Amino acid sequence: MRDFEGRNYINGEWRAPDAMYTKINPATGKAQGAFPLSNKSEVEKALLSARKAFKTWKKVSRFARSDYLNKVAQIIERDKKKLATIISLETGKNYNESVAEVNEALHMAQFAFGSGRYSHGEAVSSEIADKDAYMLRKPKGVIAIVTPFNFPLAIGMFWNAAPALVEGNTIVIKPSEDAPMSTQAAVRIYEEAGIPRGVINLVHGDGSTGDALVRSDCDHICFTGSADVGQHIRKVAAESWHKTTSCELGSKSACIVFDDVEVPLALESCIASAFKLSGQRCVSSGRILVQRTIYNDFAKRFAEKASKLKTGNPFKSMLGTSGCPDGMVWEELSPNEDIYYGPIINQQGFDKIRAFNKMVADDPLAQVILSPTYTGEGKCFYSTPMVYKTEWRGHEAQYLRNEVFGPHVAIIPFDTTEDAISIYNDTDYGLAVGVLTNDFRKARIMRDECDAGMIYWNGGSIAAESHLAFGGVKKSGNGFPSAARTFRAVTHEISWTVNHAEQLTFPQGMK
Repeated sequence: MRDFEGRNYINGEWRAPDAMYTKINPATGKAQGAFPLSNKSEVEKALLSARKAFKTWKKVSRFARSDYLNKVAQIIERDKKKLATIISLETGKNYNESVAEVNEALHMAQFAFGSGRYSHGEAVSSEIADKDAYMLRKPKGVIAIVTPFNFPLAIGMFWNAAPALVEGNTIVIKPSEDAPMSTQAAVRIYEEAGIPRGVINLVHGDGSTGDALVRSDCDHICFTGSADVGQHIRKVAAESWHKTTSCELGSKSACIVFDDVEVPLALESCIASAFKLSGQRCVSSGRILVQRTIYNDFAKRFAEKASKLKTGNPFKSMLGTSGCPDGMVWEELSPNEDIYYGPIINQQGFDKIRAFNKMVADDPLAQVILSPTYTGEGKCFYSTPMVYKTEWRGHEAQYLRNEVFGPHVAIIPFDTTEDAISIYNDTDYGLAVGVLTNDFRKARIMRDECDAGMIYWNGGSIAAESHLAFGGVKKSGNGFPSAARTFRAVTHEISWTVNHAEQLTFPQGMK
């Protein structure tokens, strides 16, 4: 079976249901493979498989469960180039970014492996001298994972699945229909590592497949995607007594540039935060807040740098006639190192970006300093940067408040630290912010006052590390961040007390 021949993976078997859909290479517009369009029945089969496997998997020692992640990490290291190629093929991501994503997956696999040998739970004091008290963590059961297209390898099968597996849970994962190949490749890695049948289950499909999964009798849902879908999932979970969720959602992230900063560092940070992956990261900075004393000069230099960014196919050539490397070795795909970012993932995303860009162009209070150009319409979708200057008018201009998910950047002036805080917080989101200043006091105030789950001093808004929490506040998350903190989301915390006395003694003095 080749990576672009889609199959579901249920109870240790690769299966192809009757209904399939065509996966399109976003850089070429050509067919890249056929993948299952799974129905409710397929989802139920996967869930039953995971439920059955949970009974035995949870009884495997934590050390032994984590050992599988050590084997997985070794395979990732071996197949790094192939995995990066798959990511770029199906997402259009710059090859260097794809390598970085593979490293993220590798680091999380290593972290999960090491966590299996780390202290689990804690010993605490009891009110009663003859009692020992402990806090322990137990697996929740079957974890449903619904993943986004932009980090198809790292998020689902490693940020979410790896901690869940180490803790004794089993999983059913539904990858984005725009990026199914990476998840399938990851499942094959776990299979090669020897993970028992039923512990990991994969169902491909579209939104209806994902909805069937979150409505199933799973125990916890890990979701990464839009705020609207996240809210829907939380409502579905609320209908059940036992089902919980961890949601990492959208944002209107920003970089905040003070006038005491080293301007080259600020420019580099803001360009990367705005345009890596075509601005299709949840932490992408669609807003650049700049202190008014350097505002005009910074905006000019930012636009100049943005105008030189090249967009296009992440590979120099695609051998063969389709959007996949059929019949060739992976090494024959040569990365195009001149490309800073690739295509927009699909027509829907492209249309949304163009609609927001038009709002700006039609607004007399917005000054466009770099107009976008579009190529590949109707086949594949490319957009050069849209950069504009405007005063903050968050409640008047929807393009300033809502997530665009593309190379679309507003440069907004502010006067004081308090102004910067007010502008940054004036959205429904709170995911990431990069604070660029040489003043520790300003940085500390921004840390404490900005509504964000991730705050980076003298860096951009895109600096995730697997061993740190990744999540936000407000509409950007529900308090259960992914990556390292998934360990808490997929377990129940329980109290365990041991009475050593020959008589019963109650706490709080009760008799």
